[in-house]
This record gives sequence, C-alpha cells and structure tokens, in this order.
Amino acid sequence: MKKLLILLLYSQALFAQEKDFPPPGKMVEMGGYKMHYLEAGESKDGPTVIFFHGAGEIALHWNLVLPLVREFAHAVAIDQNGEGWSEHGHGNSLIQQVYDSHQMLKETDIPGPYIIVGHSLGGILAHQFAVQYKSEIAGLIFVDATHPDVVLKIFNRESENMEWKQMRLNAKKEIPAVSTDPVNTEREIASFKAKRDFGDQLEKFSKEDQQRFNWIYSERPWTYIKGQSSTYEAEIFQEMYEHYDQYDLGDIPLVVITGGKKKKPEGDENWSGKALRQHSRQLQKDFLKLSTNSQQIIAKKSGHSIHLDQPELIASVIKSMLMELAKD
Repeated sequence: MKKLLILLLYSQALFAQEKDFPPPGKMVEMGGYKMHYLEAGESKDGPTVIFFHGAGEIALHWNLVLPLVREFAHAVAIDQNGEGWSEHGHGNSLIQQVYDSHQMLKETDIPGPYIIVGHSLGGILAHQFAVQYKSEIAGLIFVDATHPDVVLKIFNRESENMEWKQMRLNAKKEIPAVSTDPVNTEREIASFKAKRDFGDQLEKFSKEDQQRFNWIYSERPWTYIKGQSSTYEAEIFQEMYEHYDQYDLGDIPLVVITGGKKKKPEGDENWSGKALRQHSRQLQKDFLKLSTNSQQIIAKKSGHSIHLDQPELIASVIKSMLMELAKD
C-alpha cells in the first residue's frame, strides 16, 4: 500500500507537470524514463555545443545564452536526471548522469563532435564527459566550474593549515557502476517541496520562463537535488583527487571562465577571507594544467553565475572556439 501511494503521488506530480507547465524543450525516451533538453540553432558544419547545468539549477538557466549561440551553432542544454523536466532515471550518481547524457545525445542523433560547457558542479560532469568520451570532444569550457578539491578541504584558522572536510572523510571506497538496464518504474521515489526566492536573479528572463522557474522551484514537488549522498560527489571528488593525472585532456581546447566579482565568499566558516580567495584563485588556475591548449578568462562583471550576469561573454567564448577549430 505504501509503495502504491508513493507511486500515485509521483504520478500525480508528473501529471501536474504536463498539465500546468509542459516541457519547454524536447523529451526523449531512455528506457523506462524520459530526459528533457532544450535545443537551439540548426545543425552546422562545426561541433554541437552541449550545456551542463550546476547544482540546484536546470537547463532553463542556460536560456540567456542559448538565443545568442543559436545564431552561429547548434546547441543543446540537458536537464539531468530528476531535475527540471527530466524524470528520475537510473539514479543520481554524477558518473551515471554523464553516461545518461551521452546516451541521450545518441538516442536523439545529436551529432558530435561536442563542445561541452559546464557551470559550477556541471563542470565536474563536463570534465568527466570529456575524459570518458575524449574522441567525441572538440573543446571544453568551464564556467566558474567546481574543482574536485574545492569542497574537500577547509582552512583551520588555529593551525593555519588546510584540513579534510567531514564530507571527504565519510567518502565510501566504491562508486556504483553505471547502470545500462531499463529502469524499474516501480521503485520508490521520495519527493519534497522546496521554496526558492530568486530575488532579481531572473529579471533578464522572459516572463514565461520566470513562471516556469517559479513552478519548478516553488510549486512542483522535487524528487532529487544535487548535494545528497546518493550523488557520490565525495567519492568522485576523492577519486579525481587521487588519480588526477588520468583526467588530463591532452591538447583539447580548454577555456576556463572565472567569476571576478563574487558578492559572497564561498566555502566554510573556518575559512579566513584571504585564504579562501587565494585558494579559489589557485584552483581555477589549476584547471589550466589539464590541457596544453588552455586559457583563462576573468568575467569581471560576474559573480558565480556568469551565464546570468554575462551571457554574451560565454557566447563570445564559444564562437571564438568554433572559429579556432574551423582553422584546423
């Protein structure tokens, strides 16, 4: 009875989703569940641009960048499993999300090679995707991306040393293997209802998109959000930390866009402001070592959300990368 009730509630949530705010993009059947993506621009001769959103965000957050990119490229923004309009899928491991994103591109015949653009935690997905499917990658763009070391350490003011966070200490030894089987639709899914005040963050979006954001974040029950243990972030970050040489990108073009005007410090209460700023800058520069063909761009007018503060900068970086690739 309990399982039946949960399934009924979840079905009602999905029905309300279709009834109230249907997916603004396209849905693709993935074997027992569906994934949602936004698509802009016609197929061009050059690479397809793929956008990965960050934690707590959805594909719609790229909707300031997509209209700019569609003028010169074919672009796709993916709702990861259980986020936005995508259904829950196999599970929430970041590695699983990378695999499912690749499968979605193949199911929809969205051609490679790909330029992968990842914001925040989406940068981890983009990096993992580039390593797993290196032969299909034309370029990589990190948008104030999460470094695998950023949440592993804190600054202890008393010892003035970097120390492991509890999240890292609790990391399990193994990351679940990627599931390739059809999803069992009868599994239990716990849902919760969130409330989010966006302030003026959405003022650049259309009124219709603002309504979609409000419905997704404040009215429709959520089934999942990044940051939970089921994403295996600690385990994946630890694995990347211990085997970072295996994440080398060779000569794949890499552009690291870093927010230069962050209003609030990121990190832990044990950080001193000075140590935090130094560590954050160091990690962003560390990305440049991943490729022999890398550069860093400081988004001087942006905080962490460069895709909202300066969408035109991201579009410009993508266009420049496409132009450089066309020369080869």
